[in-house]
Amino acid sequence: MPKFCLLVLFLFFCCLGAAGNEKVTIDGITFKNVKPEADPSPTGDFKTLVIPIKRAGNLIVIEAQIDTLEGNFVLDTGAPYLVLNETYFRYMPHASEQESAGINGAAGSSFTTYVRNFNILDLHYSKLRADVTDLSSIENGRGIKILGLLGTRLFADFAVTVDLFRNTLYIQKLDENGNIPEAEKVFHDRFMVSPFKMLNDVILMKGTVNDNSLWFAFDSAAETSLLDYRRSKKLIPDMEVISRSKIMGIGGTSIEVIYTRFDNLVVGDRKYMKNRILITNLEKMGNAYGYKIDGVLGYDFFVRGIFTINFVKKEFEMYIYNNQ
Repeated sequence: MPKFCLLVLFLFFCCLGAAGNEKVTIDGITFKNVKPEADPSPTGDFKTLVIPIKRAGNLIVIEAQIDTLEGNFVLDTGAPYLVLNETYFRYMPHASEQESAGINGAAGSSFTTYVRNFNILDLHYSKLRADVTDLSSIENGRGIKILGLLGTRLFADFAVTVDLFRNTLYIQKLDENGNIPEAEKVFHDRFMVSPFKMLNDVILMKGTVNDNSLWFAFDSAAETSLLDYRRSKKLIPDMEVISRSKIMGIGGTSIEVIYTRFDNLVVGDRKYMKNRILITNLEKMGNAYGYKIDGVLGYDFFVRGIFTINFVKKEFEMYIYNNQ
């Protein structure tokens, strides 16, 4: 894996919320004194929204609109809510200033604002709270204009399905039992289901690597899967090391990463073979939201099928791609 790709990855995967600790880390910047507030419920006259996906490397990008400005947003289940790129939204009214610090050094300032109107096709949000911060590393790494990140709280009332084979995203309303209505189901060949927990707006799933039980965060903006080196010491002997690299983290700190391959990953009721995972230090990521994680399930994991996140029932499902 090229060092440049690793650097881009490292900038992307630190998009994790920390409402419990009143801080949130986004793109390597930790915002303190963030107090969670309930946003107004979204509205929309639809049962299923069908939204085209753009691909920027391994990132999932869709179009959305803030007032009259329309553009690209990254679907980021590692972010807690709406995050806007300072490059395009520095003029927004400042609801509060945020004290900020980089994971490996100093970083620029940021602020909280309120968006008057935010739309994803027929899904409408009003007076939506958002953080405004520097997301230029994503744009520079992928050469695409990015207006912001779409975090988990935006979809708390829905089921979201991502079909990377047809580059389509579905946002669906649920019935009174938290299920997708039978008439609205798009996919039926389910091969995996896993319950998950929401901790400070982060999706956490239980899994095992070579029969060792681990807690994984699910991050749709992580360009590969990650494993904390402290939990991997006894696992590495059973893994094939593909490469070792040192990258420069934010603030100039050198970070060693190990890219490996292994054959025994179990998530939910499914065993996955031929897995690839990046081993690095996830301590600061865990500190950002007050919970130690053992790993992150990213693109290498979810590209294996069509996946659905039911935020009401707190279930993660994967479906077989049927090219018919």
